[in-house]
Amino acid sequence: MLSCSQRCVVSSRSKDRPVPRAAQFPSLRQPSMGLERLPPAKSRYAASPTAMASSTATAEEVTEQDFTWKGSDSFSELGDRKDQTPLPLPHVAESKRVVLVRHGQSTWNAEGRIQGSTDFAELTQKGRAQADTTRGTLIDDKFDMLIHSPLARAAQTAEIVWGDRTGPIHVLPSLREIDLYSFQGLLKHHGKEQYGEQFRMWQKQAAEFEIDGRPPVRELWFRASLAWQQILGDQSGNRNTLLVAHNAVNQALVATAIGLPPTYFRRLLQNNAATTVLDFQPTKDGPPRVNLDRLNQTPGPPFIPDEAGKGVNARIIFVQHGATLSSEDNLLMGTRDEAPSTLGDMQINKAAELLMDLKVQTVLTSPLKRAQATAKVISRVQSLAGFTEPKVQTLDGLTNRGMGEWEGRHALEARGQDLGEGAEPLSQVWQRAENCWQHVVQAIQEEGEGPRNVVVVGHSIMTAAMLGHCLGLGQESMSLFKADCGGVTVVEFPREVTPEAGVVQCINYTAHLGRWSVPITNDDMDTVCGIEGCF
Repeated sequence: MLSCSQRCVVSSRSKDRPVPRAAQFPSLRQPSMGLERLPPAKSRYAASPTAMASSTATAEEVTEQDFTWKGSDSFSELGDRKDQTPLPLPHVAESKRVVLVRHGQSTWNAEGRIQGSTDFAELTQKGRAQADTTRGTLIDDKFDMLIHSPLARAAQTAEIVWGDRTGPIHVLPSLREIDLYSFQGLLKHHGKEQYGEQFRMWQKQAAEFEIDGRPPVRELWFRASLAWQQILGDQSGNRNTLLVAHNAVNQALVATAIGLPPTYFRRLLQNNAATTVLDFQPTKDGPPRVNLDRLNQTPGPPFIPDEAGKGVNARIIFVQHGATLSSEDNLLMGTRDEAPSTLGDMQINKAAELLMDLKVQTVLTSPLKRAQATAKVISRVQSLAGFTEPKVQTLDGLTNRGMGEWEGRHALEARGQDLGEGAEPLSQVWQRAENCWQHVVQAIQEEGEGPRNVVVVGHSIMTAAMLGHCLGLGQESMSLFKADCGGVTVVEFPREVTPEAGVVQCINYTAHLGRWSVPITNDDMDTVCGIEGCF
């Protein structure tokens, strides 16, 4: 069982408010800072009551000469910088949900400076506002435990998001940001000037990139797997955990949870203060079954450029149809042709309103009524935004999986069951999805040059399967991803538009649904099922 201290200290940034002092995981010690610093900045660490309380300096106080890599730092003693194959997830005895949050915008994010595992940056005013928006999003959700990175920008975000909740708070050093050694502290344009081809490798082939004789991304993947041993190995009965960390380490946590290697770095994005949700369900003896409930739910709309201000060449926006009376009762729909319910109409309008910020060229849809109704509203609302109403095209291959005799039965009844000969084989669904994915990519290519946006309206299993094809995964990946009614999933193409070049901006984004969205945390974890049915 994890120990936790509930003593309080006063933060130098919040002298009028007590801050709960975080306990450490018993097997790891708390490092005091990332890199060596020259006086007088170094003395500020020595005076600090905890590393999380006041371990930063403003941009005016720090110059590039203050953070020269010396070959080691106080994280070195942890021994977690290893170029090794990630460890498998530990067995879990009961269902668990882990909600990842990236810190809000930091001073170094705003500068365009490479942070790595340094601890010089703190939240900007914008970053605090982002964290507060995420706090509001999670205000009604119940968490049993908070775990956060030792770095101040994450600790500040954790304090804001956690709010007045009670419960154990833990600092886990393995959740620090990626170790980037001599790159840390550089302005990005200086990195290009000073390191040339090596910096290009970091940007284009990060998994193979090395600096100071070390492979940062491969080390990070191993370190993330160590973190999961601690997070999931907790036997104290905590089922809903809030975890606050950083961009790269959150990417590594997601990837190692669902079995993706370091080559997937930057394929599953993490924006400032964004929320990502992972479910872990026990199996008989081995690692847990994992479902990515949602990815990168940002405080604002999911169509924003990253911190570097890079544009997007093209997007595919998957929209899950609005709810029906059957889906509200969690019944397996299959190919039953049912129109949206009143709740579904509300969700459809919310999704259409979200898309008013984008000029959509084409809307592709499943032939089923619930998808057709969703597509038509999205198209009509585009004209209200001042755009030409996009054409709606029916793509028969986007139809839902036929469930045979299981259609109309409760989804939980199908858990672990063979759906029988009447159901469409998953191999056939997978092949259909590949054909649809190729068709959708071609539709973007045919729209010509410039920013292009194609909307695909369909069903959760088809969205999950097309995501699998986008990421080059196998048929078993269909159970990894989830799509709630009215939810939005975005795949972006920063450069060329090819079937294998997509970057996943978000999965199952539901913030736009407001009160009509599915809660982040779930009182009954045993009802989590993933895509329609449990496969």
